[in-house]
Amino acid sequence: VANNPDLRTARANLNAAAYSAKGAYSGYLPQLSAGASYDDISGNVVNTNTSQATYNTSVTLSQNLFAGYQDQAKVAQGAANREASAAGLAVAKAQLSQDLKDAFIGLKYAQDNVLLTEQIMHRLEENLRLVELRFESGNENKGSFLLTKASLTQARFDHLQAQQDLVSAQSQLARVLGRSSSALEVRGDVPVTEPGMAPDFRQLVRQIPNYQQVAAQQKSAEAGVTLARSGLYPSLDLSGSVGRTGDNWFPSDSRRAVALNLNVPLYSGGKDYYATKSAVSSLEAASSTTDSTEQQLLVKLNQTYAAYVAAVERLKVSQAFLDAATTRAEIARSKYNNGLMSFEDWDTIENDLIQRQKTFLLSRRDRVVAEAAWEQAQGKGVIP
Repeated sequence: VANNPDLRTARANLNAAAYSAKGAYSGYLPQLSAGASYDDISGNVVNTNTSQATYNTSVTLSQNLFAGYQDQAKVAQGAANREASAAGLAVAKAQLSQDLKDAFIGLKYAQDNVLLTEQIMHRLEENLRLVELRFESGNENKGSFLLTKASLTQARFDHLQAQQDLVSAQSQLARVLGRSSSALEVRGDVPVTEPGMAPDFRQLVRQIPNYQQVAAQQKSAEAGVTLARSGLYPSLDLSGSVGRTGDNWFPSDSRRAVALNLNVPLYSGGKDYYATKSAVSSLEAASSTTDSTEQQLLVKLNQTYAAYVAAVERLKVSQAFLDAATTRAEIARSKYNNGLMSFEDWDTIENDLIQRQKTFLLSRRDRVVAEAAWEQAQGKGVIP
């Protein structure tokens, strides 16, 4: 949370939008300014040298009374942009949660895979010694010996590849954590939950930050139409000023002024007209984006939930097959060692055990990945 750059960016965007939303209220408040000036006019008129210096100081207070609904539109647009940024922060948190779980279980899988491939390599070394003894005693053929030797070579390659994958997984977790060092090791497991009843996906869509983000952008586009149309309306301003003027640094002559200004736009070269047309088109695009996003999220919710449920059940199936394969391998080793089973049958059972062990590791990883994807699709996660 402290070091991830994507989350820091989303927080900064929310702060910027919040300040802009507060600044949008300035149009409703009076404007106060102060000024001072010095004018020196020198010249030669009809052979008469003239010199005149004038000092002026003033304080001016102005208040806009009507700006063609411009201030109202700016406030609405600022609030909508803040909503969009808040939803963007929620999206970033959900994405970070998914990335963190994926990276953690990815490194956990890589670590376990290194151990598994090492165990497989040692098991095949024992198998090779057993087959070699039987081959030397004339109870096994050379082809079985060579096949077992080739399987050991493959196991050593798999172990080397697993070590390389471990380095890559460490780098991935370091990136998510925002750390420069990738010498990381994980312990424990990612907390998981069982899938409950399928929710109402259509109702759930409108609670997702991704949808709320585009809906807020549509609100901003609606306010943009009002803002563009404000140039077609007249504006009314009230202002008052007090000041002093004179020919020395501390002028003594006072002056006061009150003005009520009405500005009626007649022709601006089509700028306001086309700006309004552009804003209306942008609103149509934003509305279409909202509809499209809703449909896309609906599909994503259905897909990720189905994948989540399937991954949970697949892990249970993988565990059952692994238990069965482990028991079969123990029985088969004893039978082959006593000459009660052929090499082909024993090798098939040994390979099945290896495959079941690898499949179980993958299923355990995929179960966490699927749940993380389901959480991200809902805009949820472990990031506060």
